[in-house]
Amino acid sequence: MNAPDRYERFVVPEGTKKVSYERDTKIINAASFTIEREEHTIGNILRMQLHRDPNVLFAGYKLPHPLQYKIIVRVSIFYYYYCCRLLSISWNSSAFLLLKTSPSKIHTTSQSSPMQAYNQSINDLDRELDHLKSAFEAEMLKFSRDY
Repeated sequence: MNAPDRYERFVVPEGTKKVSYERDTKIINAASFTIEREEHTIGNILRMQLHRDPNVLFAGYKLPHPLQYKIIVRVSIFYYYYCCRLLSISWNSSAFLLLKTSPSKIHTTSQSSPMQAYNQSINDLDRELDHLKSAFEAEMLKFSRDY
């Protein structure tokens, strides 16, 4: 048979990191995360959780090849100062009133880095899944008492 071994889809090879981080050199405040031995299930859930963050401008994922068992998640954070310089908008412009942002917030912070957004999304998903698990267990306990 020409198919790869099934365990290769799940077991991370020794010496390989589960998650690797790479800053994007072409786009300001953007990065790529390569997650080994994962597929669409985790990629889509993580992408949707990243979209919930108001600082995230873009979040997407791809599987490079069906026989490569990894996903690449790209995250770009909205960089207020850069966008305003690009558009040559002054600090007192009405565009900032539309953004509902004060000039003191017109810069990137540690809370708005791609790494911070990724970590926050993972933590939020962990809490959400813990909540689902406890709600499911409570309903199962209630169901088993009733019958």
